[in-house]
Parts: sequence; structure tokens; C-alpha cells
Amino acid sequence: MIDNTLNNIAEKLANNKKADKTLVVAGNQENLLTRFAVNRIHQHVRQENMSVTVVVEKNKRVGIAATSSVKEDRIDELLEKALSNAELSASESTLQLSETGEQQYDMKSRFVEDLIDDHDERARIAANIIDKGVKAGVDSFGLVNAQRQRLIIRNSAGTSIQWESDVGLLKAMYMKDEGSGYQISQFNNPGNFIWEQLSERALQKCLDSQHPEPLEPGKYTVILEPLAVGTLLEEMAMFTFNARAAYQGHSYVWEHRGEQLFPKFMTIYDWGLDDLTALRMPMDFEGYLKKPVQFIEGGVAKDVVFDSRLAQMLNHPNTGHSLPPEAYGYSPIPLNVIMLPGEKSEEQLIKETEHGVLVTMLNYVSSYLDPLTVLATGITRNGTFLIENGKVTKAVNNTRFLQSFVEALQHTTDIGSELMMVGEEMGSTTAPALKIENFNFM
Repeated sequence: MIDNTLNNIAEKLANNKKADKTLVVAGNQENLLTRFAVNRIHQHVRQENMSVTVVVEKNKRVGIAATSSVKEDRIDELLEKALSNAELSASESTLQLSETGEQQYDMKSRFVEDLIDDHDERARIAANIIDKGVKAGVDSFGLVNAQRQRLIIRNSAGTSIQWESDVGLLKAMYMKDEGSGYQISQFNNPGNFIWEQLSERALQKCLDSQHPEPLEPGKYTVILEPLAVGTLLEEMAMFTFNARAAYQGHSYVWEHRGEQLFPKFMTIYDWGLDDLTALRMPMDFEGYLKKPVQFIEGGVAKDVVFDSRLAQMLNHPNTGHSLPPEAYGYSPIPLNVIMLPGEKSEEQLIKETEHGVLVTMLNYVSSYLDPLTVLATGITRNGTFLIENGKVTKAVNNTRFLQSFVEALQHTTDIGSELMMVGEEMGSTTAPALKIENFNFM
């Protein structure tokens, strides 16, 4: 499965005799990227990145060191740097080693693998997206990306995990004068690689968003499309769906667990092996196997995700959601957030709205104003439209909002039936459209 060099490095580091405990996270990532802008392909490349991170405990102090070099003669130097950093550490170590044993996971998608191998096919898809824009008289931007990921996790307690997976990412954006349209989606099989549908949707939003008018400040019924809901869920993941927020006292779900505070038709959870998530990953970066975690189930606040450190601090089972060692300060975070769909299409949600706003996406979002309620500010982007008497009637300007995302979920009256994999960076977020009352625009 994994390149022997990485395996040998991880084994050598994990079995060193100088540290009391050792954790090694080693991996490589292949990106096969076709990017286009202003109606031409300007990148058609393959890029490979490798990394090795070692975490050591010595005399109850922890040190971390990382490198992008995988030359075996540099490994002793890496270990010495981690040990030196441990000597400088001011706090007592909380490093706990998983005892998962030996595991191998080959979770590659044949469809994505074919796209990785077929450079011409990626270029053809990009060219077709560009051609749509040229025929419509607009400028085209976007990318087609196929990514293969490999990871080795080893520790001095005998854990040895090898994992391989892959995922695709599509972006399509069109711009003309005052309007723009944008869509993004991850994919891992032919059924969710809907590039034609997404590019058509982005193009239509661009054409429909010409000559926008101002939106009066106030509270509106909104229909947030999956891209916007994905951003909302990612902010909830950062500010309330995790044990770090619970420990710091600003996790709304943790503070109110067991209470019916959301609509009964709402369920949001995290599960790294769910068929509804794009990048399937069975373990976290400490080598613990992931467990499914319900955040909101049938409208009831349930639980949050944990890593080994926060599990010990809050006397809770570890759910296997640690981030990579270099991101421990943000850990744990759910990386496979899924919101279950409803029964109505987006067209039905619009048809049943007398007066409201259709929002394609939210941008420049900051949720630090009140972490407990995830009070967020940002602006709408790439297609914001007025809904009147059940119809989309005209485009409105990108508009700033000030809205608690906790309250937005509480004020949700309907959930759309279509799910989209809208994640982009690490992990995957799967979201439907939401119809929400009293959404506040400034």
C-alpha cells in the first residue's frame, strides 16, 4: 500500500529508544489539478507533498517536530529536534498512545483513480465548462482536482495504521459585469460527479444576478442553498460541535445536551465511514478509531466530538477526532459533518415562500462575536435573489448579515431533499438547503 520509504521512517522513529513515548504521523498527498481562469486552462499539473511529524514524550514533557524531507539520513535529526523541543516545554505532557494494533485501509475510489490517471479527461471537463461560458458571453473560472491521500500512523505502543483514500473536487464560477455564479462539490463516484449540473447552475446564477438592487436591512425568511449551509455547519463544527468548545464553556450543544431545542425533523452528525461523506477515514491522527457522533438528533442536543486529551479532561469516551499533531491547538474537530435531508425540493421551498431571500453562499464569515450562540457576520456572495409570491424575481446586492447560527438552526422550518458534498479543505461537509425564519441582514 504505502511507499516503503515512509513506512521505514515511521517504524524507525516509533521504535526509537530515546523517548518515553513516540507517535509518528507520516503521509503523502498527490494532487492532479486542472485549473482555469478567464476562459483558458492555465494549470494542468501533478503535485506531490510528503510530510513526517514526530511527537515524543520525555520526562513527562512533550515535543513535536516535522519535516517535508523523507530522506532517511534526516530522521535522526528530526528525532533530536523533537526531543530538544520536549526539554523546552513548560507544561506536563498529556500524550496518550492508542493501542489499535495493526490496521490497513484501502478506501480508494476506482472512479477517482481513473480520473487521476486520465489527464486528458480532466482537461476535457474543464474545457466543456469553459465552453459553456464562452457561448453565454461570460468569463469562466474553476478547477477539476483529483487527490490521492496516504497516511501512516505508528506509535511506540504497537499501533501501526496504513490508510489510502482519494477524493475529487470541482469548482465552477462564471462572472460578467455585476453578476457572478459559483458552485463547488466534492465527489468520489459517478453519481456525485455532477459537473454538468453544477456548471449549468453556476452559469444561470451569473446570468440572473445582473443589475442587482439593494436589500433593505431587516429580518427575512431565507432559503440557504447547500453551499451556504455548508459554511454554517463548518462554523458550528468549530465553535460548538467539539470538546474544546465544551471545555472552554461555549459549546451550546454540550451545555444543553438532552434538551429539545431544535426542530424535531433536524439531525446533524459526524461519521467518517458514512456513504454520504466524500473522504472516508476510519481513524484520527492519534491512531484512535472514529466513532459516530450525533450532535443534534431529532432536534435534541446530544454530544460533541473528543480526542484523547479532552476525553480525559472531561471524563468522556474518546470519539477519535484528533487533528494532526501540528494542529493540536484546534483539536478535536469533526471532519465528516452530515445533515440529513428533508422531503421538499428547493423549488418547493421557494414556491412556499411568500417573501424571502435566496442565498447561494456565505463569505468572509467570522463567528467570534459570541461563540456560545455562534453569532456570525459575513456577506452573501455569487447569487443573492429576492423571492416574492413563491418565485425568484430579481437579484439583490451582496448583503452583510449578523446572525446566530444556533438560532438559525432553531428557526429552520424546512430542510431540502438534495444533499451536496460541499467541503473543500480537510474533511467533508454534506449539506441540504434550509428554509429559515428571521435571518438578520444589516
